[in-house]
Amino acid sequence: MAAKEWQVTQRATINGQKVSTPFRMFGEKADIQALCALLAGGYEVKEIVADMSDLSKSETNVATTNPVTNITLSGPKNQFASIRPYSGVLHFDNTKSVDDIAAVLRGMKPFELLPNEKPTKVTVKRSETYAAETTEP
Repeated sequence: MAAKEWQVTQRATINGQKVSTPFRMFGEKADIQALCALLAGGYEVKEIVADMSDLSKSETNVATTNPVTNITLSGPKNQFASIRPYSGVLHFDNTKSVDDIAAVLRGMKPFELLPNEKPTKVTVKRSETYAAETTEP
């Protein structure tokens, strides 16, 4: 399947408060599903592709998450992609480490102009500090 632009909305209950965090990404269906499976709570993916959405855990209260404010993907020939919410943070399941997130992203093909290329560098930003940065040779 060809890579496309996707609208993802994460829905979760964090410390008793319901949050809804939308963001956009470009990639193939399997790559988007792999990243979304790491999110805490539930998520909805639009183009609308019903079989990619999972809101079954969106009502479950989650006390602790792995919050991420921005993910940057760099690739060959100055390709660049960013995954970030319109506001707030992306709440990843607290059992998923930044390395787990980066590992999924390293296998993606997120570049619209070079759809067969994978990232050479993945940066996951938590709060105002970098949680992980990896570079592939």
